[in-house]
Amino acid sequence: MDGWQEIYRTSTGPRYDSIAAPISALAFDTSEELLWTGDEQGRLASFAGPSLRKYTSYKGHRSAVLQILHNDRGTLSLSSNSFRLSQRRGLVRYNLEHENLKDATAMCYSSRGTSEIVIAKSTPGLLRVNVDRGTLLSEVASDAGISVMRRGSRLICAGSVNGDILLIDPNSMRVVRKITAAHSSGVADLDTRDNVLLTCGHTHRGTSYLLDPLLNIYDLRTFRPQPPVPFPAGAAFVRLHPKMSTTCLVSSMTGQLQMLDYANPANAFLYQAAVPYISGLEFSSSGEYFALGSKTGHIQIWGSHESSQFTEFARATEWNDATPDTGTPISVDQDIPLNSVGMPYYHETLLSVWPDDMVFNVARPPPPIDSEILANMKTVDFFGYAPFPKHMHRYVTDTSPYNVILNKTDSKAPLFRSQRDKLQAKKGDKDSVPNQNTVDPVESFKKVEIQYSRFGVDDFDFKFYNQTAYSGLETHLQNSYTNSLLQIYRFAPPMYNFALQHVAGSCLLEDCLLCELGFLMDMLDKAQGEHCRAYNFAHTLSAIPQAGALGLLEDENVGSNGNQQPVGAMIQSFNRFLFERVGLESRLREMESSELMRTSLTSKLEIVAGITQLTTVRCGSCDSETQRHSTAYVTDLQYPKPSETTGALGGSRASGNLPSTQQDRKNNSLLSATSFCGILQHSLENRNHARGWCNEKCRRYQLLTTTKRVQSRLPQVLSINVNIDSHASRQIWNQKNFLPLRIGAELKSNGLKVRPFGMDNSRSGPPIQPQQVYELLGVVVEINFGVSDNHLVSLIRVPNNEGVREWYLFNDFLVTPFPAIEALKFDYTWKSPVMVVYINSESANLAYDQTWRQMLETSLLTANPATDLVFQNPNFEYECLTKEEAPTAGTIVAIDAEFVRLQEETTEVRSDGSRHLVRPSRWSLARVSVVRGEGPKAGVAFIDDYITTTDEIVDYLTEFSGIEVGDLDPSRSKKRLVPLKIAYKKLWLLLNLKVVFVGHGLINDFRTINIQVPKQQVIDTLDIYYIKSRQRKLSLRFLAWYLLHENIQAITHDSIEDAKTALFLYNKYEEFIQQGGPEAFDDLLNEIYTEGRAVNFKPPTSMPSPVKSTA
Repeated sequence: MDGWQEIYRTSTGPRYDSIAAPISALAFDTSEELLWTGDEQGRLASFAGPSLRKYTSYKGHRSAVLQILHNDRGTLSLSSNSFRLSQRRGLVRYNLEHENLKDATAMCYSSRGTSEIVIAKSTPGLLRVNVDRGTLLSEVASDAGISVMRRGSRLICAGSVNGDILLIDPNSMRVVRKITAAHSSGVADLDTRDNVLLTCGHTHRGTSYLLDPLLNIYDLRTFRPQPPVPFPAGAAFVRLHPKMSTTCLVSSMTGQLQMLDYANPANAFLYQAAVPYISGLEFSSSGEYFALGSKTGHIQIWGSHESSQFTEFARATEWNDATPDTGTPISVDQDIPLNSVGMPYYHETLLSVWPDDMVFNVARPPPPIDSEILANMKTVDFFGYAPFPKHMHRYVTDTSPYNVILNKTDSKAPLFRSQRDKLQAKKGDKDSVPNQNTVDPVESFKKVEIQYSRFGVDDFDFKFYNQTAYSGLETHLQNSYTNSLLQIYRFAPPMYNFALQHVAGSCLLEDCLLCELGFLMDMLDKAQGEHCRAYNFAHTLSAIPQAGALGLLEDENVGSNGNQQPVGAMIQSFNRFLFERVGLESRLREMESSELMRTSLTSKLEIVAGITQLTTVRCGSCDSETQRHSTAYVTDLQYPKPSETTGALGGSRASGNLPSTQQDRKNNSLLSATSFCGILQHSLENRNHARGWCNEKCRRYQLLTTTKRVQSRLPQVLSINVNIDSHASRQIWNQKNFLPLRIGAELKSNGLKVRPFGMDNSRSGPPIQPQQVYELLGVVVEINFGVSDNHLVSLIRVPNNEGVREWYLFNDFLVTPFPAIEALKFDYTWKSPVMVVYINSESANLAYDQTWRQMLETSLLTANPATDLVFQNPNFEYECLTKEEAPTAGTIVAIDAEFVRLQEETTEVRSDGSRHLVRPSRWSLARVSVVRGEGPKAGVAFIDDYITTTDEIVDYLTEFSGIEVGDLDPSRSKKRLVPLKIAYKKLWLLLNLKVVFVGHGLINDFRTINIQVPKQQVIDTLDIYYIKSRQRKLSLRFLAWYLLHENIQAITHDSIEDAKTALFLYNKYEEFIQQGGPEAFDDLLNEIYTEGRAVNFKPPTSMPSPVKSTA
């Protein structure tokens, strides 16, 4: 029983490059060396030998293939409504469809050998079919519907849909013995031989169905159960070994295999198959192989000897003959059209039909010797030697696979901006941005990573990935998995207005997630397609203890096996936490401002996203009731039970004996239960039965009925967690057009009604005029291309200038238009929906509210919110603004910031000795200073904040920042310490007051501060005093020495001094422009560069400035 291993695997798709349908049936041929498969689309395929060389593939049924059998005449296949006999080459002999042949589930041979078939149905009744003539002989009544059936030596063993085992006489078709309640919720699989019957099934626990952790064994001589064999993973399939009398193979859905001796269960061997979801298991008649089928459309062959055969005495398989050469010579001249020339004929077999099992990898031929080496080679005897070329790297080995041909010109990765600029300068090509729209849509789903050059992240070409007006979010940040969800809420006007109205007011919470959400949404709006970072939001999330306890932080969310938890589960948990946290922060703010009292205790978030529900718990014994009101911000979808979805998903659970009106009503009910609107309605309002503690009268555990009802209108934004927890729920999403673009909701006296609206209205019966109409805003999708590429993306419907919504894919910093036909297709195994967001159609048409700009709370700019510390004669170098100095649009201020290093850069040394930057240093804002730019107090600072931090600082960079150890520690510092949020909000207020910032090198400062400032509000002296052709930017210290006769930064940096210097440099520039015009200023720049080259662009401390005049 030991020594089994995977021999070969392949896909069952019609073509090697197509996506295969899930496998629903599996069988080894009893006469030839063939393995047969049937899929859920009704296609049958066969594969020859252990190498699984494809033999035939054809469409046999309109619905899923349920079972395959073989006889000498061909292959018998069964679906839920048809029975088919085909030749092994694929030619059909007959296809039987009958009104009684509905709801079929299984088949086996009767007592008449291979000339008669018994077909079972999910409804009571057995059918006898003559295989030779293809006719239905008779229908025999039975006690219950049957889900699985196998022929034994004396009896037919069948498993009913309610969990009973039926033992049927193959002659009379009567049930001779019934084993009741073998499994409480249905039989999953069974197998029998001689006097032994093995079964596995389902158990109902709570609100779901689970596989039994036991393999049941029955003795058919006494009809009594034997001691079961434990299988903790849940037994889904079982097969007896055809040669070993007491050996069987048990499999779980997840691929755990156990080869055991059921007479001695201690003698067992465990294996693990590398398949995500097993859908079939079969032994070959020789016992040397077994096959596994998966829901991904792949099959695996396992064996212990590769040279064995499927069948011991197999006959030769008939292959197609070579096409004879029947062509006639054709004379081709200028008057003969080329399309009249047929395809050529060949006498010999082409190399393209070479079998796959005869293809082997061989060594790659050596690359040609470089021409420079051959030109400089000197020969001594039979040896040749030459100098090593300078353009080649030493000690570099090509480790790419043998079957990969590298072509650097076909690479889809962008060049660094520095490389691109050099290439443009050499070729004179001004078209710098490649056309990203030509990328394959599937390629757009793959994970994107930021590549770093020696110039850092600023050298990365983000424009290659985003040519739209909508900004993406960078990766390489902790908790960046939230990017996809934040992007969706940014395009929901109610969420945008709610967050911005909150952040415009006065919030005293230091770790306020709602404030950071507002800052981020405003930054994305101002960026206009430029990439952004959610650093402050992610940093605040990490500082909340509850987030770490819930496993929402990427560094802490590690399972027991050391692997990261699925990002799909993390984003759904984060969605619930986000609304709970934001709701708490909003309530605190509204209670402080008395807004909650004026709105009848209904918070703003409840209007935006809250669903008020009434939960009633009723005791089945004493009829006592308890009620409680609650507000849910996120709806978790609850799917119907597997037995309720069979008919709607292609099976057949409806009774054929019902009248047509009742039959239609039942079919409509099944379709509604598996539609998105039906599932959403059931998730919002439902009734459950479970045992619980009755605390009113009984004071004991009783059967309790819990009813949940919606009490008020639905909110402006519907946030829905898809909550796929089983294969059955995943299959529901594979339905075509499952997710409607518009839905209607109507709250009536008898409950909530949710139906598709608009173009989808035909699916749900008569049209309605709902109270509320919702439009699909976006979907968060989990992409899983493997262990190293498991991430989240969002597909969002963004309105254009005409109000028409268009699909866009947001894959972190990759943003691109996306075809609508592909957006809502979820039948790919690597693409799974995680979250869905709908928005009220009235709210969707609203413009983003900008009234918050008139309600900005600017008291921070005039107040002194420093950390309460006791100072002895504090000497601050700033003076707060007065109300008369309140900034307005166009007010000039100068700014400078200092930073400390929280994390060193990560580099790797490659084989050629070069260093590659893997991840740059991580910085934190330590000090920010803003000085007045005009008026009588021009040059006087009104902001000089030191930012306290709890993060570990690895380098204070005192020489460049002026920050010393202890300056940022509240217990030791004598500086003016404020939290990061306070310092950031001051700058944010100035930004939205539309002041103009003057500084030197502001791009890097604003990036580290994590604020997006429009270009029209930035005056950067680094760009003013710069000649592009010189390819060198001038330092602030050198410019101050040359133009202002000042020696700054002699010992260390001071942000107030640097801000004032930048302001004076700007004033100097204005002075030159007014007096001499642009031409005089260009001459001055040339003089500055000439003098700078003479002193190596460093101001000599003992030399005066060479500037003679200002004209």
